[in-house]
Amino acid sequence: MNSNLKALQGTWEIVTLEYDGQKMPCGGAKIVVKDARFVSLSMGAEYEGTVSFDESSSPKTFDMNFDKGPHKGNKSLGIYEIDGDTWKICIGFAGKSRPTKFETSPGSGHALETLRREV
Repeated sequence: MNSNLKALQGTWEIVTLEYDGQKMPCGGAKIVVKDARFVSLSMGAEYEGTVSFDESSSPKTFDMNFDKGPHKGNKSLGIYEIDGDTWKICIGFAGKSRPTKFETSPGSGHALETLRREV
């Protein structure tokens, strides 16, 4: 298990969310990371799958492979930063390109999220 995957173990609450350049309500949404698996909760549907991280790229990248839920069989590609109990991600929804910056724009299919570790 790489060091970032180890650091991300646990439950993370989404505290800010932007999609396609628009701020969105978070509604208590969470992502739980256990070993190399993730589950997203309270996002209108439950999504589940595996996650892998590449700490050597700049920015650091991650891939989410969905094996349960509406995106089953698809992959989402993202970038991330982790700073203690804050995890910032920018991710392309299933089938969209990997973002190269921590920003979204209309029609990009990208989501920008800030998450905080639940205590």
